[in-house]
Amino acid sequence: MDKQKNLFIGTIALVVLTCGGWYFMYFSELNKSLEKMSVNYNQLKNEKNKYTQIKNKFPAIEKEWTELKDDLSTLIQKIPTDKQFDNVTKMLFSLMEKNKLAVDNFNPSLAPLDEKQIMNPETKETILVEKYPIDVELRGNFIDFGNFLDQLAYSNYYLTISNIQISQNPYTEGEQKMSFISYVYTKNSSTTADIVQSNQNFANDTASNQNNSESRDITLEKSDEDIIREAIQTTGATSLIDIVKIIKHIKEKTGKEVDENLAISLLQKKLKDL
Repeated sequence: MDKQKNLFIGTIALVVLTCGGWYFMYFSELNKSLEKMSVNYNQLKNEKNKYTQIKNKFPAIEKEWTELKDDLSTLIQKIPTDKQFDNVTKMLFSLMEKNKLAVDNFNPSLAPLDEKQIMNPETKETILVEKYPIDVELRGNFIDFGNFLDQLAYSNYYLTISNIQISQNPYTEGEQKMSFISYVYTKNSSTTADIVQSNQNFANDTASNQNNSESRDITLEKSDEDIIREAIQTTGATSLIDIVKIIKHIKEKTGKEVDENLAISLLQKKLKDL
């Protein structure tokens, strides 16, 4: 009887030990694997939620991108070509006079202050945008100056203004002195069509180089004053704003860079004679 009891107890103990060993050797590893899979599942769930949030933002992002692209295309259309630089400066000068502002100084720079290359999102063409500063000094009342700025905002050309300074004119009561820097932006497209046109013009440029060279040899014998007077006469200058056109004309025809102050002085004298 005792043998049977001991055998029974031994069998039970063996079964318990076997189950315990199975638990620690198999079920424990299975439990660890399950916990690891649970962690991975939670990570994937979180990433899915993030991607879902990003996906939901796509329509708003696409709308914003479309608006920015349209704004850039509109801005590019408002930027004049380099050949329209004189038209922009004349528009700016006439707008000041239209608002009863006396112009004491209007000095456009002939060299760009900065240049950037941008891509037109509509045509995919590369455009070179150049920035030209214009130093301006005015006299007038603040209301007329405000009207000038308001009208400038609705101009067909893209211009910006910075460094605005306003002070009371010590010599005239109720009149202010205003100074600022206006920036004119011009564009020059470097597309394939421009390259073809450049190649077509190369032959004409080459043929005219000899004539230009002879013309420059002759002008070397002339003084700067004579060259400026001839340029004033040739360009038909009628206001101080035409000084830019005069300087460019001299540069293109003679290759010389004359003194801007001298050119302005001679132009003023010419306008007074008129």
